[in-house]
Amino acid sequence: MKVVSGALTVLCATAMLSACGSDSEPETSAESGGLTPVTFAMASPSWNAGYAVMAVVEAEGFYEEEGLKVTTNLFPSATQAAQQVAGGGADLGLMTVEPVAIGHDKDLDLAYFSSYWAKWIYSLQVPAGSGVKSIADLRGKKIGVSAVASSGATFARTAMELNGMSQNAASLVPIGAGAQQINAIKSGQADALALWDIQYQIVKNAGVTLTPLPVKETAEAWGGGFATTRKNLEAKKDVLERFGRAVAKAFVFSKANPEAAIRDLWKLHPETRGSDPEEKALADGVKVLEVRLDGQGFDDKTLGRIDETAFTRSLDFMASAGLIKKFTAKEIYTDEMFKAFNDFSYDDVVKQAESAG
Repeated sequence: MKVVSGALTVLCATAMLSACGSDSEPETSAESGGLTPVTFAMASPSWNAGYAVMAVVEAEGFYEEEGLKVTTNLFPSATQAAQQVAGGGADLGLMTVEPVAIGHDKDLDLAYFSSYWAKWIYSLQVPAGSGVKSIADLRGKKIGVSAVASSGATFARTAMELNGMSQNAASLVPIGAGAQQINAIKSGQADALALWDIQYQIVKNAGVTLTPLPVKETAEAWGGGFATTRKNLEAKKDVLERFGRAVAKAFVFSKANPEAAIRDLWKLHPETRGSDPEEKALADGVKVLEVRLDGQGFDDKTLGRIDETAFTRSLDFMASAGLIKKFTAKEIYTDEMFKAFNDFSYDDVVKQAESAG
């Protein structure tokens, strides 16, 4: 049986849209102060500490250093971000691996040029007191998901099917996000959870103890990153390299001073500050950010590099679930730019971060 959630079904239906915007090199303008305008689609319904790096890149002036004036637009799902880029509404987008992979057979014609999620972000975990000890134990249980059409829900169904169970062996219970989600978990409305990496950290920050439920098929798999149209890979290569370098600087800054990164996020997006005392809010934000900083390639200066083996594992997982046909990872990504992303002084950025207090 093939596993396709509502969200992914929508993607399959809408990925056919053709590019309706211009793929020509964006020109500088007086309005942008001589900077090259770039429209960026980010797949997130709201800002949070997991995207602090993308606030740092703006707050610390790294876009401007690279001669860019970037307009960031948020979209509730990776599907919608992919649609924007494919249709010409954005020059590039940040999205998990599913929409580009599924769109490959639908002529979406997108490709990744930089990594952001170095690891597969979805997983199954169980809260303390759950009777679930293995995937087999999910039969007849309740799995908490942010929404029944979420990628986390698709992941749960797929994990069960790949382990010899029906995708309907367990019931999916929507538990939302934020305080609603925490209350649902603490009150025992779910025996297991199918969320993503920073969501789990947010749950842990609220004092909930969690234990991972291993899904071997996604171990060491790649999670996703920045994508654009194949035409843009050539026509806007210089802009993409400058964008990637600006983001790499923000990663280095955030690694050197994660507290300053969280404060940059609060400065640009005050709603992310929350109502907790400053010390706790800052500590919790740093923990979430550190999830995103893990495994990025700081030591060998390979920020933004896409690992072909890890990407292949992601595609193998999706193919085994019937979400895509088998194809090679190289068909939807390039690793030709990551050296340009890292062509800057790490030491200078670290000093900037340290001086931020």
